[in-house]
Amino acid sequence: MSARVTNSGSSDSASSNSAQSGVARVPGSLRDHALPAALLLGFLADQVLRAPGRPALNITLWALAATALLWIVSRRRAAPVSRETWGLVLGAVACSVLLLFRDADALAVFCMFSAVLLLGLAAGRGGSAWAVRAHIVDVAASAIRVGLFIITGPLGWLRGEPQPVPGRPLTPAPATRSWRRSSRVVVRGTVMALPPLLLLGALLMSADPVFDHILRNAFFFDVDTLLEHVAVACVIAWLTSGYMRAFLVDDASVMAHAAVPRPAIAPSEIAFALSLLNVLFIAFLVVQVRYLFGGAELVQVTAGLSYADYARRGFFELVAATALVVPVLLIAEWAAAEDASRRRALRIAATVLVVLLGGVLASAAYRMKLYQDAYGLTEDRLYGSVFMVWLTFLLVWLAVTVLRGRRRGFVFAAVVGGLACIVALHVLNPHAMIARVNLARAAAGSEYDGRYLTTLSADAVPTLIARMPRLPAAERCRVEEMLVKRWSGDRPGGWLAWNLGDARARRLVRGMAVTPDCGVVAMK
Repeated sequence: MSARVTNSGSSDSASSNSAQSGVARVPGSLRDHALPAALLLGFLADQVLRAPGRPALNITLWALAATALLWIVSRRRAAPVSRETWGLVLGAVACSVLLLFRDADALAVFCMFSAVLLLGLAAGRGGSAWAVRAHIVDVAASAIRVGLFIITGPLGWLRGEPQPVPGRPLTPAPATRSWRRSSRVVVRGTVMALPPLLLLGALLMSADPVFDHILRNAFFFDVDTLLEHVAVACVIAWLTSGYMRAFLVDDASVMAHAAVPRPAIAPSEIAFALSLLNVLFIAFLVVQVRYLFGGAELVQVTAGLSYADYARRGFFELVAATALVVPVLLIAEWAAAEDASRRRALRIAATVLVVLLGGVLASAAYRMKLYQDAYGLTEDRLYGSVFMVWLTFLLVWLAVTVLRGRRRGFVFAAVVGGLACIVALHVLNPHAMIARVNLARAAAGSEYDGRYLTTLSADAVPTLIARMPRLPAAERCRVEEMLVKRWSGDRPGGWLAWNLGDARARRLVRGMAVTPDCGVVAMK
């Protein structure tokens, strides 16, 4: 397709040539504002992200600052960032805010992973709306694009030529408003002033001991510590500048060339391959039917089969089957040729495969229930149960969309379903729920792991304090000693490591009435 050349000059021609060559043009105003913003975020990250302990208020503050700077820089774009993109960014910020409510480490990991995933989707097409209708192939290509830009950091901004923002002149801005000119003045002025500053500073420090003490505390650092701070700030700034490049610049022409061609395999061939998988699953369920649905009686009469083995075996079957079925079905639907008359057999085979996996889901859920009834609730068992709920939704949604030829939108809905499970976990408060269930078992005389209660996070403290009187004397003393040891005083990391669960736990422990004969010093 030939380029159109108009009387307006070479801009249309250059833009057309750029599109043909697959090179995205990087607006100079974006580059000049994004790089200083990334550097600022790098130094801010060094100050707030180095607090010990799990991510908490420090991550939230940095996320808010990063979002504000990203919005400021994005206003230099010729085209506005889509509402969908800002929605994904705000979703990532919401994930960082969730870090303020619970103290469980696993929930923090889930929130951080979700925030990274949402930010990756937001930058996938350079601020354009695409994620809601994206196919899995589109998501994979965008993930590679964003990852490459993050790795290359500021080098990604070297790609392309400066372009003016509509309504602004192409000529450089005045010296007082030019970031390059201003930075050059600052750097050269600092270099020229450095020798007399050092000489005069040394003389003044020798003349006044108080001034000498102030300057040494303010400007003289341990070299290793200084290098560590600089390294952290530079690494964060490098990665942030690369993310801003992926977020702010739309590489539509490049992504068009990066599309993976569909192989267009005959649907009958893929249907036959899925049928072989169905035979394998049917054979597996027939052989395992006694163990899948045998229940507690079968566990008790089967030599060498414990509840742990019974539940664990079902769970790994579930994970393996899902890891096999979901990608296989997505790839099968994508790779099959668009032949409506022959796709019917493919969809029937795929539906049978989903139904068979549903049987494994039901068995695994029942096994997990038996396991929890026998040994109580733990973090792994609770998260495994929620994971099964998400897998159930995934299979139902796959059957409704992909198996009916509606491939686009599946990935985004799967992400939303996973985020909903994470929000539900925050509402459930897993550690408080675990403490409540296991303390009820202890009060009823059932088997439970008392030491496991002492490993829970601050989220379980209100439940432990409220239900401690029901525990046997030895268990009560153990829990009291643990509470005083772990939740007395201030949280390590100071205010940057603050979260609501930890603050509430420390307040309750300060006012806790300690049993005198436990040998624990009562707290006033």
